[in-house]
Amino acid sequence: MAQCVVISDEITGASSVGAMLQKNRSSVCSLVSSRGLKDPATQNYDCLVYSTNSRNLMPPQSYQMVFYAGKLLKSKDVKLYAKRIDPAMRGNTCTETQALLDALGDNDRVAIVVPAFPELRRSNVGGYILVDGKPIQKSLVGLDDLRPSASGRVADLFIEKFRYKTEPFYLKELGHGIDYLAQKIRTTAQNGTRAIIFDCTSQQDINTIADAVIKSGIKFIAVDPGPFTATMARKVMRTESTEQVSTQKIFGLIGGSNPLIAAQVEMLRLEEKALFVPVKNIDLIDDDQKRAAEIERVVSNIVARFNDFTTVFAVSDHLGANSQILMQFDKMVEESNRSIAEAMDLIATAYGQITRMVLERCPNFKAIYSTGAEYTVAICRELKSLGINIQGQVLPLTAYGQLLDGPYSGLQYVTSASSATDPNTLIESIQYLRRKMQL
Repeated sequence: MAQCVVISDEITGASSVGAMLQKNRSSVCSLVSSRGLKDPATQNYDCLVYSTNSRNLMPPQSYQMVFYAGKLLKSKDVKLYAKRIDPAMRGNTCTETQALLDALGDNDRVAIVVPAFPELRRSNVGGYILVDGKPIQKSLVGLDDLRPSASGRVADLFIEKFRYKTEPFYLKELGHGIDYLAQKIRTTAQNGTRAIIFDCTSQQDINTIADAVIKSGIKFIAVDPGPFTATMARKVMRTESTEQVSTQKIFGLIGGSNPLIAAQVEMLRLEEKALFVPVKNIDLIDDDQKRAAEIERVVSNIVARFNDFTTVFAVSDHLGANSQILMQFDKMVEESNRSIAEAMDLIATAYGQITRMVLERCPNFKAIYSTGAEYTVAICRELKSLGINIQGQVLPLTAYGQLLDGPYSGLQYVTSASSATDPNTLIESIQYLRRKMQL
């Protein structure tokens, strides 16, 4: 029997969620006929995605179709129930959410509504759906379910059309952390709320909401366009505990002075809580004593603080550096009688040594990210690896694989070219590694 059940109001949306679930290495069946819901041929899939084709029906009709499907699909084996909604909130969103809750029959089950789709640049802020930062009413037409709500806020929509009590959770709630959010979700559910509408602007927000919902221990259904459902499926369908997964950390190494990479780092700083430890490049080309001291300083800093973070970076102090710092570096290179190429090789080698020492002292690091060819080569050399077994593309100029041979054979790795121009490269790479670590 399926562990994940998704009900959608039309087939294209159902298939898009199915594709997201398949990325979790789950087997997925997308159905358009209710006859298939109990057919033996569909019972061996991990996930069942069923389309009621009720997008354009009257609310009473769509309620009956979703209620009937929910009754048929209800099972003790199901770990996740989800109602797929349109990113533009078209269709009978509230009616069908209510129908699934009613079909499952638990008076304390809560609809966790996360109407954001970060990859499509759709967010929910202050209860408003935004597309590229603009209210959705100014971006799309035919927003059937939003028309009766003059404000255009999702929370207002649910308050107006949803039979049960609804509460909005704004971005400030997410900023307090998972423990606080889990307790607030639990308390809100205990007070009789049946739908919680979450603000959300990024995949990191989705991860936070998912972890908090799981930690709260409440019964729930996921209500979203797909990303939240896929994230929840990764977490609740795992055999290992969330706590065990959270101990698997990512170590990143970012060298050079490329302003494009500096922008990527700043984007990540805005997205999530990560530890960035600066590396003083000028000390790495000085005498051996200063070089060794700087390497040890960086490693010790990481070892002392890594328990409070899931992602840790050693970052060049040249990223975003002003001209004065770069001039000091050039002067030091000149005084050392080295060429720029020799100096860069010394720095890259030191970054490789930092990586090796961090992995030796912190076995919880299960994946590596690096940018720039010279730094990737230095890491492979220090870890005695033959290279990387390439297994996928994260983005253009950014590849995923595992280290070949050596004591760290099989360690997951994303390497990005320093010419990768997408400002989301670093964010996408870290999210990609997290997905792989959970599979």
